[in-house]
Amino acid sequence: MRLTKVKRLIALTLAVMALACQASGCTEISYAANANYPPYSWTTDGLSYRGASKDLLDMVLPAGVALKPVIVPWVRTLAMAERGQIDLLLSLRITPEREKYLNFFPAPAFANSIVVFVLKDSPLKTADWALMRNFRGGLSRGDTFGNGFDDYLKQYLSVEEAVNMVNNFKKLSMGRIDYFVTGEYLGRAYLSNNPDKEVTGIVALQPPISSGSIHFAFTKDSPCNGLAVAMNARLAELIRQGVPAKLLNEALKRFAAEQQYLWR
Repeated sequence: MRLTKVKRLIALTLAVMALACQASGCTEISYAANANYPPYSWTTDGLSYRGASKDLLDMVLPAGVALKPVIVPWVRTLAMAERGQIDLLLSLRITPEREKYLNFFPAPAFANSIVVFVLKDSPLKTADWALMRNFRGGLSRGDTFGNGFDDYLKQYLSVEEAVNMVNNFKKLSMGRIDYFVTGEYLGRAYLSNNPDKEVTGIVALQPPISSGSIHFAFTKDSPCNGLAVAMNARLAELIRQGVPAKLLNEALKRFAAEQQYLWR
């Protein structure tokens, strides 16, 4: 009986999505993600996205709507979204600044803990914000972390930006920075599969800086905004079924298999 109700709910959701698609006149969605953020999103050819975010988007996309990937550096992606040049962004954290030009889905796409990575023998033993004031930190350009940490970082911490995670981990291994702040899944995926010996001996401190979630979001000027309600309803149903977590674990395995092609 329960399975029948679930199937009926899914069928109803898909019907609503189809009607929303017709009403909005949206037949193609241009979308973008952080192309260096596995297992959520990555690219091996510079033309298409791989990862849990794209898998989840395929599952919530209304029938009859095409997808057009936009793959550029993350900072440029955000600038394009702010100018209304992209319809949809995948899997990013909600911030007041981004809410000025993005309409975030209420349902979260994925969990996304933010942690501090250090060398094993670092004197920094816990991710205590006050203690971090005594050390030099690193972050990837365009990243935000939530939970009040962004404001604290700007006001009190000594940090420098690098183009991406790879550069930050290499700087950490060479002692040019004392810690690196990034997504836990992202960092662990890279470190566990990276063939370079120079990044061994790096560990994640606890507790996480932030244990929030990441969301899909339409740009406010997108003509496809009318699809958001139905897509969010479909996403909420998938969350109840535990699908996003399964997609994330599957993407981790795929990323490990493809690691040799990335970040050269």
